[in-house]
Amino acid sequence: MFKWILIIALVLAGYFFIPASEPQHDSEHFKNGRFHNTAPDEHKVSRVFGSAMKVLFGSRDLQPSTPPPAIKMSSDYVQSDTGGALEVTWVSHACTLIKYNDMKILTDPVFSERASFSRFIGPKRFESIQPLEGVDTGELDAVIISHNHYDHLDKKAVTELNDRTRFFIVSLGVGQYLEDWGVSPEKIIELDWGGSFMMKDLVITAAPASHMSKRGLFDRNRSFWSSFVIEPGEYKLYFSADTGYIPDFRTLGETYGGFDLAMLDIGAYNKAWKQNHMTPEEAVQAASDLKAAAVLPIHWGTFQLSDFIWTEPIERFTREADRRGLVYTTPIQGEPVNPCIYMPADRWWESVR
Repeated sequence: MFKWILIIALVLAGYFFIPASEPQHDSEHFKNGRFHNTAPDEHKVSRVFGSAMKVLFGSRDLQPSTPPPAIKMSSDYVQSDTGGALEVTWVSHACTLIKYNDMKILTDPVFSERASFSRFIGPKRFESIQPLEGVDTGELDAVIISHNHYDHLDKKAVTELNDRTRFFIVSLGVGQYLEDWGVSPEKIIELDWGGSFMMKDLVITAAPASHMSKRGLFDRNRSFWSSFVIEPGEYKLYFSADTGYIPDFRTLGETYGGFDLAMLDIGAYNKAWKQNHMTPEEAVQAASDLKAAAVLPIHWGTFQLSDFIWTEPIERFTREADRRGLVYTTPIQGEPVNPCIYMPADRWWESVR
């Protein structure tokens, strides 16, 4: 017992006393040294703390006893030209690989075994295969990083991908982490909501989200969080990253005239942080608001980030989506889909014990 208390104390000390910088950002969402959501913060500290401890130390009865299936992606596939088609692969958690012609875009890659400040505690991967880690991707046109939480901003992934990534597209304030890890400032594009980055047949636009940021005790909301509209060629994709349900979904649907595919967060919801993550039912409503032709549910099946059985998000999402006639796809991790052409919807999680 004493050993575990000591380990926890040392780990938490390293986490809690990360030095905080004093950022300044020219954004209407940045006030008094902090970024803010559009709606007021409704967090209850006591409730958040209790739920966070469950996440930090895990609960085996909520996790699969055998690893969920995953496919190791091949270098040949990742580097191949799609010949005008759009292909999207759910790599794991919130990480997706988007391919269009010879273009390759990666969202929120995480290669570490744990989504945590420590190698010893914190949410650990369910699957034994990490589909993209160690794969020769060739040159990536863009890596999108939505915010600074450990399950979205991963030092191991950033350093491994740095030499083969043309641009890192990130929310305001996230660039400092990348610079500290050796990424050249010329490769880092920071975007406020509504800001866009354009290159060849690609436009990436930061969009509103309801969330927060934190990696240590003193840095809460010192960097921003975003969802993203991704437009490779004539296609329009929406990547929610982490967000609670927001009225902006309807605005985005009207502004862009709908999306070919929406990659929506369906996991990690909790009454303690309602503003930060959608419930599965809210994700279905978000898809309707966005006028999404199809949905790829993400942010589930990789880490235990709340206090429910790991299959609950996808069960609730598919039940509500079926009730409302929503088109969706449920590939295993590492399996490419082609929106509106090849959209596997097998209930593979039912065979995982």
